[in-house]
Amino acid sequence: MKKKILIISYYWPPAGGPGVQRWLKFAKYLPEFNISPVLFVPENANYPINDNSLKSEVSKDLEIIKLPIFELSNFFPRLKSLNSIRSGNISKNKNQSILQKVVFFVRGNFFIPDMKIFWKRNSVNFLKKYLSENNIETIITTGPPHSIHLIGLELKRKLNINWISDFRDPWVNLNYLNRFHLLPFVKEYHKKLRDKVINNSDAVIVTSKRLKDLYSEINSSIFQVTNGYDYNKPVIKLDKKFSISHVGSLYNERNPEFLWDIIEELSEDLQGFKKDLQINLIGNNNKKIKQNLSKRVFNDCVECFDYVEHKKAIEFMCSSQVLLMLEVDDDESSYAIPGKLFDYLNSNRPIISIGPEQSEVREILSNTGSGKFFDYKDYNSLKFYIEKLYENYVNNLSSSDNNYNIDIYNRKNLTSKLVEVIIKIGLKK
Repeated sequence: MKKKILIISYYWPPAGGPGVQRWLKFAKYLPEFNISPVLFVPENANYPINDNSLKSEVSKDLEIIKLPIFELSNFFPRLKSLNSIRSGNISKNKNQSILQKVVFFVRGNFFIPDMKIFWKRNSVNFLKKYLSENNIETIITTGPPHSIHLIGLELKRKLNINWISDFRDPWVNLNYLNRFHLLPFVKEYHKKLRDKVINNSDAVIVTSKRLKDLYSEINSSIFQVTNGYDYNKPVIKLDKKFSISHVGSLYNERNPEFLWDIIEELSEDLQGFKKDLQINLIGNNNKKIKQNLSKRVFNDCVECFDYVEHKKAIEFMCSSQVLLMLEVDDDESSYAIPGKLFDYLNSNRPIISIGPEQSEVREILSNTGSGKFFDYKDYNSLKFYIEKLYENYVNNLSSSDNNYNIDIYNRKNLTSKLVEVIIKIGLKK
């Protein structure tokens, strides 16, 4: 008989974006390890991005429990400042308008740890009864939103069940948390909540080494289980053009001006480069970035697409000559590994990654031979690499050799690591 566990998550299809992929895939493979997952998710959640295609990936045999959630964002559908919070695009303090400062202050200081906190009380009351009636001894909470962990904390206190908390980002070390103009006691309260969650969890799962090192100072039972890939590479032809594609949100702080300077320089100086060039920006792209790119020499080589379904995004990845990954140039961003990196790896296309110096992406690209990582000072190195990739394109040479060492990021193999953690905490009691 399969062992039942309860997974509590805010993100679930039809939610789009990277947050939903992790537990959608774990739920897919857990039954193969003799574990039967039950999902507890909100009903009628107001997700910032929807991807209805992901509904087809939910097994018909999967037990899903839904409870209504109060979404404050439903009352402010046209308030751009609030929508920017929901999408994770928070302007730096110096770039915020007076209205944004007010909205961000209220969000940061009155809704702790986030605006999903209203789901906590009803969820605890419901699950307390459900878990007891169904003899479920293990729960997993995944955040963000980190209010989900507070549901786990309360259930742990009331029922003393096995509890695994899964952190997809560093909570207190989030690069945008300080942009909410938090009062000193609110900052301290965030830290106390985080530490209480980590201390009371039987095990904590994180997605990066740096996050593991950070949380190991609080709890010794920290396990790294990264995100991964879960698709068979489609048989698809490469673009005829020298295509450089970025999949995902592109906003001001992810905008590496020096990259566009390099491409402009190559467009002017390298014979044939501009004629062959095609830049695909796929996802939610900032208007100012698009306006600035329209003034570049290579502006007619740029094509922007709105958010596309995951399946279509995979097709873009696999057909592109080169894949581009951009992260914010700050220390906080180095605690997380972008989820799309693993889909990038499986596409077997060369990757150009630009991000903070301490990023773990550098090591992953090196170990898999799948591309190169550059920080925001590597102008000459990046220019040389793009020239090399273009030369390979012109000569019809393979530009990627990342067909080794990526199997550890297959979602099924990652699920086996998760199962090891579930078994370990079960043996503790």
